[in-house]
Amino acid sequence: MKQALANRFLSKVGKLYLYLRLRAPQKIKRELSIKYEGQYRNAGLMLLFDFLMAIGVVVFAFAGTAILYLSLKISA
Repeated sequence: MKQALANRFLSKVGKLYLYLRLRAPQKIKRELSIKYEGQYRNAGLMLLFDFLMAIGVVVFAFAGTAILYLSLKISA
């Protein structure tokens, strides 16, 4: 049940993402078949992974900055 709900959610997100990005149905079909193996779920999954990677980069940059700041503050 949870798997089906997750797949439906990812499909809807993928469809919305492609529609907002490409607008034209022909472009959407082409992009879907070439890049996402013909499934809106894969488009939603890639969008989710991109979002999580962006959050990871921000957390990594914040942690690095905090460590650098604390190391310079302690040594000064």
